[in-house]
Amino acid sequence: MIDRYKHQQLRIGLVSPEQISTWADKILPNGEIVGEVKKPYTFHYKTNKPQKDGLFCERIFGPIKSRICACGNSRGIGDKKENLRFCEQCGVEFVTSWTRRHQMGYIKLARPVTHVWYLKRLPSSIANLLDKPLKELEGLVYCDFSFAKPIAKKPTFLRLRGSFEYEIQSCKESIPLFFTRFTKLKQVLYRFRDREISTGASAIHDQLADLDLRIILDSSLVEWKELEEDGPTGKKSKDRKIARRKAFLVRRMQLTKHLIQTNIEPEWMVLSLLPVLPPELRPIIQIDGGKLMSSDINELYRRVIFRNNYLTTLLTNKYTPVELIMCQEKLVQQAVDTLLDNGIRGQPIRDGHNKVYKSFSDLIQGKEGRFRETLLGKRVDYSGRSVIVVGPSLSLHQCGLPREIAIELFQAFVIRALIIQQLALSPAVAKRQIVKNKPIVWEMLQEVMQGHPVLLNRAPTLHKLGIQAFQPILVEGRAICLHPLVCKGFNADFDGDQMAVHVPLSLEAQAEARLLMFSNMNLLSPAIGDPICVPTQDMLMGLYILTSGNRRGICVNRYNPYNRKNYQNERIEDNNKYIKEKEPLFCTSYDAIGAYRQKRINLDSPLWLRWRRDQRVISSREAPLEVHYESLGTYYEIYEYYRIARNIKKETLSIYIRTTVGHLSLYREIEEAIQGFCRTCSYST
Repeated sequence: MIDRYKHQQLRIGLVSPEQISTWADKILPNGEIVGEVKKPYTFHYKTNKPQKDGLFCERIFGPIKSRICACGNSRGIGDKKENLRFCEQCGVEFVTSWTRRHQMGYIKLARPVTHVWYLKRLPSSIANLLDKPLKELEGLVYCDFSFAKPIAKKPTFLRLRGSFEYEIQSCKESIPLFFTRFTKLKQVLYRFRDREISTGASAIHDQLADLDLRIILDSSLVEWKELEEDGPTGKKSKDRKIARRKAFLVRRMQLTKHLIQTNIEPEWMVLSLLPVLPPELRPIIQIDGGKLMSSDINELYRRVIFRNNYLTTLLTNKYTPVELIMCQEKLVQQAVDTLLDNGIRGQPIRDGHNKVYKSFSDLIQGKEGRFRETLLGKRVDYSGRSVIVVGPSLSLHQCGLPREIAIELFQAFVIRALIIQQLALSPAVAKRQIVKNKPIVWEMLQEVMQGHPVLLNRAPTLHKLGIQAFQPILVEGRAICLHPLVCKGFNADFDGDQMAVHVPLSLEAQAEARLLMFSNMNLLSPAIGDPICVPTQDMLMGLYILTSGNRRGICVNRYNPYNRKNYQNERIEDNNKYIKEKEPLFCTSYDAIGAYRQKRINLDSPLWLRWRRDQRVISSREAPLEVHYESLGTYYEIYEYYRIARNIKKETLSIYIRTTVGHLSLYREIEEAIQGFCRTCSYST
């Protein structure tokens, strides 16, 4: 369907029997209405043509060959009978064979059947609306019980038996056995059966048709409020029962609201017309050797038609035993259940080769179903796929794109840039330059990628954070690099997950990607509002290793002949002697990190860093471990993790802290993040 904004969309829901017949009915010139599939046959075994009124009938679904009817007549352009829509002999419409992909038919059921999705799927929609146990409804649907019809102001057999309300009771208990023993009284029995007894899906249809959704909504809300006001009773079993009742009322109100908002009648959950799929969606294919391969849907449709036609025959005979009709109704209900959802809450039906039939639900659900594989899983241009690996040096809004993928995705943009800058005379020349991997190509690619975001998507896309926008950066290798903080939104990890990359082409798509879909703009969960960019276990372990040092602080320098392996400031010479090295002093953190990059110190090597006095005032009640005095009155107070130099007037001359390169790196990252946040806040104000 197409909405008012001219967007194509697909809506799944219940429809009325009138709508089903509208999809299929066609009126022939002689006034005959075709659309109902009456016969369970497919193709004639001699002529190899579709059977009339069968599952592949050309009158119902359209011609097999475009504009050629079943008689072999054709209507071409310029024909004298060009205005004739249907063949006068066979009634086939002169249209293209493409019609057989969307033209539907229907099966008129002798007795209504319930839709198995709304009866057996938990929670059961029919049971919620009727407020009755599911087991009782299933017994009624499958003719294990009968329903007593109350007829106002009229004496009834069941009323005389004391049945004044809706009751589910056995048919054998309701009807005396002596009725069936006397031939003269059979007519009374059949008249009584049609008047006062209702069983099968017809009973469900009558009850659903009598419902008033707004009354159900109001009464459920009132009952829920009463249970909420009463509060807990103190008995666990009773409280659990009340909690289950409240949850049931909430589900019932939600279902009722949905039916009211979508203008769906509850009785549409019971089918009187069964839609038949277009033949091209359930084909019969001839393979080598003359053998035919048919879709399982065709066999399931044939079962329904066979049983439905036999039930129609039984109903036309007013002397048919009641038990036989009820048994056949049950078989029709089971056949429709198998067609819609084979094996739902039971054993699936199998063919002669012990293979489970694929029902309608199997065709549309799952990874290989019609929606995910055909509608949502189409191949698109300007897209690629690769394995993701961690990119710790990337910013939150950046992703590393391999050269091989990037040049393919942005090839059209690179060719255009080369021609505009007169570096190539034609697209063919530009393509040859790309194939030869000339340096100018990579320069153009860098310029193009700077102003063009890309979209990364990880299947399955379960919420809006499953697809986000990033600024691409060229990287070596063949894997997509991703910042580890954005993995939670994608529910991804680096154990072999794959992600797809897409290039937005239009200016509107690029603007939407930049303004709404960039990863640094999606930091909170859309469902609960919690931060989505949180450190994972790998990052926490990395931070621990980065900041791990000797917990003994300066006390590690104390002599301990029994634990020399913990001495981080000692080295071993060739003669197995320990030589104590002096811990280095640095004036700035840049000097310390530079020494680490030059491999003069390790990541966890202890060092002394000069601390600015105006940056932090150290005030501690901790007593110094040692105090070193010099001849000019200067002295040093040595603590566990820092030392302070003071003059004779007790003025602070310098402060050195004992730290590691890992601590310095983490401190610098936090400081830069705070400064960047402050600059952003100042710009916004």
